[in-house]
Amino acid sequence: MISSPEICQCPLVDEGASIVNSPVCNGIILFMMLIESYMKGRCDIASPCNRIVSEKNPEPEYDFIVVGSGASGAVVASRLSEVDNFKVLLIEAGGPEPIGSRIPSFYRTFWFNELVDWRYRTVPSNYCLDQEGQGCMYPRGKVLGGSTLLNGMMYHRGHKADYEDWEKAGAQGWSWDENLPYFDMTEGNKQIGSLVSYKYHSASGPMPVQMFNYQPRAVDELVNAIYESGLPIITDMNDPSTPDGFSIAQTFNENGQRITTSRAFLRAKWERPNLSVLLHSHVSKVILDGKRAVGVEYIDTKGNKKTVRASKEVILSAGALNTPQILLLSGVGPRETLRKFNIPVVEDLPVGKNFRNHYGATLYFMLTKLNNTQALDWNVFSEYILRRTGPMSSTALTQVTGILYSSLADKKRRQPDIQIFFNGFYAECSKTGRIGEPSGPCPTNGVNVSANAAALLPRSVGYITLNSTDPLDPPLFYPEYFSHPHDMIMIKDAIKYLKMIFDTDILQNKYGIKLDPEYTKQCANTGQEWSDKWMECMARVHTDAQNHQIGTAAIGHVVDPDLMVYNIKGLRVIDASVMPTQTSGNPQGTIMMVAERGAAKIKEKWMEKNARISNLGQSKAMYQKLRVGPYGPYDTEVTITSDTNVKKSVHKLEILSKMTKMRSRS
Repeated sequence: MISSPEICQCPLVDEGASIVNSPVCNGIILFMMLIESYMKGRCDIASPCNRIVSEKNPEPEYDFIVVGSGASGAVVASRLSEVDNFKVLLIEAGGPEPIGSRIPSFYRTFWFNELVDWRYRTVPSNYCLDQEGQGCMYPRGKVLGGSTLLNGMMYHRGHKADYEDWEKAGAQGWSWDENLPYFDMTEGNKQIGSLVSYKYHSASGPMPVQMFNYQPRAVDELVNAIYESGLPIITDMNDPSTPDGFSIAQTFNENGQRITTSRAFLRAKWERPNLSVLLHSHVSKVILDGKRAVGVEYIDTKGNKKTVRASKEVILSAGALNTPQILLLSGVGPRETLRKFNIPVVEDLPVGKNFRNHYGATLYFMLTKLNNTQALDWNVFSEYILRRTGPMSSTALTQVTGILYSSLADKKRRQPDIQIFFNGFYAECSKTGRIGEPSGPCPTNGVNVSANAAALLPRSVGYITLNSTDPLDPPLFYPEYFSHPHDMIMIKDAIKYLKMIFDTDILQNKYGIKLDPEYTKQCANTGQEWSDKWMECMARVHTDAQNHQIGTAAIGHVVDPDLMVYNIKGLRVIDASVMPTQTSGNPQGTIMMVAERGAAKIKEKWMEKNARISNLGQSKAMYQKLRVGPYGPYDTEVTITSDTNVKKSVHKLEILSKMTKMRSRS
């Protein structure tokens, strides 16, 4: 039986949330249960020898306590525990990583699943009007690996100008050149020489970065349509010589699976005995002795409040939405907010201010000349079983993205300010596994796809505040979308780029694309489709609130350039909260860089005097080390990827990229 478990070196354990609870595809469907059962029994997917087991009896004191195990926390805990005489405790509010989340095509499957998602929403306002007064959705990971388990996995470093903006905002010492060694410490690029250049990438980091090993025909056709529209095609979004254009993104994946920061960085107790992990433990506040952090208070699964002490530092890596709540409940934040909730003021700092996020509009389309059938079936399942390839090993259309300039952008700075995403053809659900199974009640209505037109450098700035003093009560999120008029201009410009693609011969005549009337009816009275009023209506109704929140404990405002909270000893923030302004791309790569820099600073301070290395010397030494990866010096052309499907996609990108350059010269 294919569902029979393999015999692994370590016992298989059934843990983590099940797709039974999925709002995307209910796991009680027999075929989906079969898939999940199979995945839980595969040694390479379940990785039983690398299981992170929650500490049953934590010690009363550790050297370092790291709160949150997401894009930053897992990195920080791992790097600190590399020092044998550091005792590190990593506390995570959620549970273990679900096995089903490791399938790339299931990337939406666990959104709004209460077992792995905080299920946050913004305070209702004049945007996200399609949510019927509930506010915008913010899927945020409450699980080992955090939101690296829920996101689209794209790797991007941002652009040099982004970090110039950081320095202007108060983040002295965080320039592009100073950050570069720490980007390299994390990235393990598998396509240096075959797709990307050694000049802009590293192969030695623990986080695997490469294109998915499968691109469906729909991706090929979409790239053709983009080229036909006249928009640029590029091979590498991280190449500063080609800052704008569309590409098939490199993502955090390996062997057909999603790789989260917990999978890449954390080690089991037998391998890293000085690293302890406490799951299902909600940190409620930092324990302060005067103006020194000495530990944390947390709530266990039974609702009991417990404490654990830190002899050296407490590091908050709970993310841009949760870290400010913990700080506020600890007495660190705006005086007026703390007094409102009768919280003693320890330090008056603008915690929760400077709340920033990428956002835009979602447009929905129908490809009327295609039948609406499920992308997941027995053949697809079999291909994944045998080779870890095929539709289940990628995010289908979502792996295509474009970063472009709006009419407000300063092109001289090479800092694009809008991004386009696509959604559809996911192999994420099937009732029977039958080939050609209808995806809905009427399969001849066409295939539904969507696209997001987002502003990367919006001017609107919001804030986060407390709803109550109950740590289990979610904070209030006021993103203040569209409060600055430039944001709507950027988003409309992004929608106009979408229309250029929409109007191509390929999509119009070959696929019969049209706007889905189900999603345009709320804007039917605003005038002609694609008009300014119509675009503004669509942006407010179908607001695309990206999950790229940053800035709520920013460098220069709440923390210093070493990420220490101002005037509080022994307390750092190392996560997206400290990023003072947005980067012009997907932020996970930048958040991991912040984690690497923060961990290096901690090591520099606390390692024994005779073992210390200056931060600059350490960075240079690591940088030189990373320039020679496991496959040899990077000035040699090394082709690591061998999958035929990927080679075809790489070859196509190279050809269209060259043609784009020729077209721009003519």
